[in-house]
Amino acid sequence: MEYLKAYCKKIISRFAQFLYLTISNFTKNNLWESAAACTFGFIFSFIPITLIIFAVLTAMIRVYPNIYQFLIDFAQQIEEAANIMPLLDKLLEIRSIKSFNVFLVVWIIWMARKLFRSIIRSMNKVFRSVSKRKSWFNQALTFIFEFAITLIVAVIILFAFAFSQIIQLPLIKSLLDGFQILFRRSSQNLGRLVLYLILFVSTTIAYRIIPGTKPLMRRCVFYAALSTASFFTVSFFINVFMNFTRYTTVYGPISSLVILMMKVYMFFNIFLFCAQMIYVSQFFEPLLRSEIYQLPPDNPQDIGNYLRHLLFINPAEIQTPENTVTLAAGETLYTAEQAAQSVFFIKSGTVSEETLLGAEQRPQGTFLGDVQCILSQPYGTTATAVEDCTLIRFTADEFKQIIRKSHYAALKAISKISQYTEEVYVGAKNQDALL
Repeated sequence: MEYLKAYCKKIISRFAQFLYLTISNFTKNNLWESAAACTFGFIFSFIPITLIIFAVLTAMIRVYPNIYQFLIDFAQQIEEAANIMPLLDKLLEIRSIKSFNVFLVVWIIWMARKLFRSIIRSMNKVFRSVSKRKSWFNQALTFIFEFAITLIVAVIILFAFAFSQIIQLPLIKSLLDGFQILFRRSSQNLGRLVLYLILFVSTTIAYRIIPGTKPLMRRCVFYAALSTASFFTVSFFINVFMNFTRYTTVYGPISSLVILMMKVYMFFNIFLFCAQMIYVSQFFEPLLRSEIYQLPPDNPQDIGNYLRHLLFINPAEIQTPENTVTLAAGETLYTAEQAAQSVFFIKSGTVSEETLLGAEQRPQGTFLGDVQCILSQPYGTTATAVEDCTLIRFTADEFKQIIRKSHYAALKAISKISQYTEEVYVGAKNQDALL
């Protein structure tokens, strides 16, 4: 029972830390604005992308004319936002390649890339600290992603068409008559299924390819499913609580476009939040080490720092029997002459350091030996446990990795080096005065 209780406590603590790191990094990366940029890119790219998809499908339409009626049904569902029927008819009329047509194709492809470029830039904000890709590769990835998504959408539409034809067969139709609640054969429900399937597949590919950090496929699939399900839930509640007929009556057809853009903005917020969750999940331990290094002092005054202190003061995820150091009251951790080959985090208890300015108490949540480790100096002080203590040991390489991975941790290290230099100067000055 005690083991189960400790395990549940560890899981809850890890989830709370994971959620805080996700929200914190989402805010620091300013992904709210990135979602708005992706929404703005969607405005410019929606029609060009649709044209590219339908251009791919026109060849199939000529071979299988029944697909045309299926596309008409699909296009009617988005008619209020954008009427693409005239464009679809014009595509079917094209029989030869002309210079003007080539110009239009180039322009359409160039305009369609704006959405994918915005998505890649937003994802780079999340993964840029660990991604090693060059800028030229991201440019190429924009076009690759554009054509990949186009192909995926076209294939899914063809499969949806094939599915709609299969369920119309007399034998299948008779079998499904008893399950009309589960299998509604309306084009609207089929269109929604196609939309969410496209979102799920596209999101999975984006999470897998764009970061450049090779996240696990199962992780990408899970967060893509979470993103799609969350967007479905948000859309469902918007449809339930908003009266679209009244908005259309009062504001006209433009209201449909406004509502569509609101949904798109919410989708990209969810999409980027789940991308941030992938980043935190993939690099949880380095982020946790960085966060505990930035912990506020013991007994913080404001609520934000108090919550941080409460969440990260017990970093069980990175604590192992090998890196745990226990001290009894009065026991020495290190002496002034020892080389600083390790850095210590006080998980519980208090440690006293004999400095040039006298004895100083280091409370729970403090790092010891970090400045000396960075400067490759001896500890310069003697650290003794005031009470029974538990500490987590970091090797010099592990600690320097924290500084390299997080510029926030680097800023704190610079601040502590500056403070240490001042203390050394004042101590040396006092010694000279005594002599």
